[in-house]
Amino acid sequence: MRILLTVFLLISVCTFEQTTRAVGQVVDAKTLEPLPYANIVLESKKRGISTDEEGRYSFVIKEVSENAILKFSYVGYESQCLELKELKGKVIKLKPSIHHLTEVKIFNVKNRKTKRINNFLLSESVGLGNFSGGQYPSTVARFYEKPDKFEEACYLKQVEIRYFILKETLSRSAKYRLRIMAVDKEGKPSYDLLDNGLIVEKEPSEYRTKIDLLPYKIRIPDQGFFIAVEHLFIKENAFMERKDYRVNDTMVYKDVELRKYAPIFKGVLEKDDEDFKSYYKDINGWRKMNSLDNSNSVFSGKLPAPAFKITLTD
Repeated sequence: MRILLTVFLLISVCTFEQTTRAVGQVVDAKTLEPLPYANIVLESKKRGISTDEEGRYSFVIKEVSENAILKFSYVGYESQCLELKELKGKVIKLKPSIHHLTEVKIFNVKNRKTKRINNFLLSESVGLGNFSGGQYPSTVARFYEKPDKFEEACYLKQVEIRYFILKETLSRSAKYRLRIMAVDKEGKPSYDLLDNGLIVEKEPSEYRTKIDLLPYKIRIPDQGFFIAVEHLFIKENAFMERKDYRVNDTMVYKDVELRKYAPIFKGVLEKDDEDFKSYYKDINGWRKMNSLDNSNSVFSGKLPAPAFKITLTD
């Protein structure tokens, strides 16, 4: 009995030592104001969370070395990487990125003519959840061209986000970050045109949210732009999902329970052609949706893509 008890205690200690809790706060390096919903990712384990509305975090990590590196990021700020052993309740100070230190420009929005873009009426709907499988915060984005009818200045007036309703998420609210992004030389999402993004809250039983962006005077670049939505991995967004997961032709795990994060965005299925310009972001950066596995019959050989309705004005 004594030997068994000793073995049990040793196992308990080992298990405890393999679990690390990182606790702290993320703030602006200059003002020391908290940065709400900043992302924290342990890239080596493909795990991550978001800070709360006060910029605080508590990240429980299992089976990881104290030399493991955590990446702290926030829209409009330079990312910072720190070893786990450096944290211990440390306040993480992030600096604004160079794109947000440019001169302020005054734009004259006329709002006389508008253009609505909604090409998804006859498309088959699909739900866009956590592209990380619920392991770390992820983002999906869709490209929009600047319409020819606007020869001079063109501004983003409104974005409509629709939700794919599941029974697990129907009666609950959820927060996410809306981002408006420029285009880089490779045609991928680049820096943000909307400072710090915009935190949007989906109300319970809400099927869509219309967001007025005219007050922000977001001028559309000639090269076009991206609309992106970013999941926030915060406690109030979490829900449990039960699914069957097929490993191979003979092995299927039944009723596997996984933690996911709301909301589920409504998307569409589209052909993979030269006009397909939808992306998702993982720990390696932005990837085109055609890098996803669409072999499941539910996709019918097509690819999932965001379907945001937008309105532009002069």
